[in-house]
Amino acid sequence: MFEDIEILHLDAPISTMFALAIVNLGLIVWLKHGFPREWRLAGWALLNVRRIWQRSADEAPRTGGVIIAHIQGVIALATISYACLNNVLQGFALGAIIVFVRLFTVQVLSRFKKLELLIKESTDIDRHLRTWMAASVSVIAIFLSLRSQWHSDVGCNLLLSTWIFWSCFRLWRVFQTSIKRLSRYSFAFVYLCGLEILPTVFIILLVINSF
Repeated sequence: MFEDIEILHLDAPISTMFALAIVNLGLIVWLKHGFPREWRLAGWALLNVRRIWQRSADEAPRTGGVIIAHIQGVIALATISYACLNNVLQGFALGAIIVFVRLFTVQVLSRFKKLELLIKESTDIDRHLRTWMAASVSVIAIFLSLRSQWHSDVGCNLLLSTWIFWSCFRLWRVFQTSIKRLSRYSFAFVYLCGLEILPTVFIILLVINSF
């Protein structure tokens, strides 16, 4: 009598996407109300990057807000990976490695006085925009979870396009900051290609090929 009843497993792709999206939106709400400095900086990175350049020492974010922002990015990449490849671990691995490499790069390059401020601001911008990328991915993932036909047709392309958009926007913000701090377009291009674009591409290919 139960032959025609569809059994929905808890690990079904739609359920997993929905759960990841809800967790990320919950973290965003926590960030907004629990860490107002980090939330305010995220708004500046999106709408008024000059305010990031001019911020004072008492406007620095708290450690908890920084950690939440990093986790949001990792979960967003896991959501995209699961939607496209049905492999949530690959997304978690990619996000975790990107965060680790970013933090390691900051520690190494901050030793160069000429790059110290640029590296710090670029890292902050990367983290702040990751919050908006996570919010966009989560909203789309919830919609795709509730509309399974959209998930199968355009879900992966839509999520990847969202990630690409925010990645390009981040590069634009970093380029603006590079021009501000290095004062020459040629130096800004070298910095952007050598320390932003190429390492990110290398990390993505390394993680994809490892699975």
